[in-house]
Amino acid sequence: MNNLDITYLQQALELAKLRRGFCAPNPCVGAVLVKDGKVIASGYHLASGSAHAEVEALNKIDASVAKGATLYVTLQPCCHTAKKTPPCTQLLIAKKIAKVVYAFRDPNPAVSDHSDQQLQQAGIVCTQQSLPEIDDFYASYQFWWKHQQPFVTAKLAISLDGKVAGQHGQRIQLTGEAAQRFTHQQRQRADAILSTAKTISNDNPLLNVRIDNATISKPLYILDSELNTPLSAHVFNTAKKITLFHKMDLSSKKQIEYHRDNVQLVGIKTNLASLNLDDVLKHIGQDRHHDLWVEAGGHCFQSFAQNQLLQRAFIYVAPLWLGQDAQNAFTDPQVFSKAKPAAPILLGPDSCFIFNWP
Repeated sequence: MNNLDITYLQQALELAKLRRGFCAPNPCVGAVLVKDGKVIASGYHLASGSAHAEVEALNKIDASVAKGATLYVTLQPCCHTAKKTPPCTQLLIAKKIAKVVYAFRDPNPAVSDHSDQQLQQAGIVCTQQSLPEIDDFYASYQFWWKHQQPFVTAKLAISLDGKVAGQHGQRIQLTGEAAQRFTHQQRQRADAILSTAKTISNDNPLLNVRIDNATISKPLYILDSELNTPLSAHVFNTAKKITLFHKMDLSSKKQIEYHRDNVQLVGIKTNLASLNLDDVLKHIGQDRHHDLWVEAGGHCFQSFAQNQLLQRAFIYVAPLWLGQDAQNAFTDPQVFSKAKPAAPILLGPDSCFIFNWP
């Protein structure tokens, strides 16, 4: 791979990032068209049902200009007719594109097994050039295709002495503005958010995205075995849609209290009195969400980790000491034993430790 290939693929990646968290069940894709050493058009996939990145780029220029150009795209071009969009390969052939360079092979076998062949049979040079940053970008998309479950990232803020709340669970604002902004950025790039009835009862969070004077609602999943989420909670007004996971044998009288237009109730089997998290993630996977952001307390975090259901975690450590009467984050000292730490980052006065699970 030459330096220009890397440059153009990185430009395509920056375009794809613009819509991370808005394209599910489709992947986010960026595309750059190059001719005679110059970028002549670019595009990105806006949302499910809208034109793909390649189409967006090609629609910006005349066919005579596109002829003979090279397309740089983050993901292998689709070659099948989806429910809402036609195959991109046919358009590339019709526009007489000379060469396609893509970074990530689509894990969808309907694409990966046929796309290159279609382009090459039409006389278009087609090559894959992997980049580590693009491989990481599509990790959740590949994970969904392999497991039919979302890639789970959890966040937890703790004090220097490993506490998450004050005495009797009293809410304490641990982190500063930089960490809070980072949280909103991560919520934005997620397809959906998961929390617990306990967190919503104790903190009454909004659990939406608030960045640069913009407010964005996300689908919200709540672990609530007994349906104790307060109906007055902010999330009923701030979430795009709410799914409440409760135990299977809950009375219909209790369930009917939550019948609202944007609320769905899903019964889940219990495992040692707790909701079976595998079944929870399978349901979220059926909703075609690739990236799930988990924002709850230490008990929920620990449950996901112990059941080997976390792929990534951000642990914010605030420069505070809460003392022995405060609430511990974890009861299991081995909660991170199978995780691989990455380089920490600074978020203002707070430190963020990153862990990845294989």
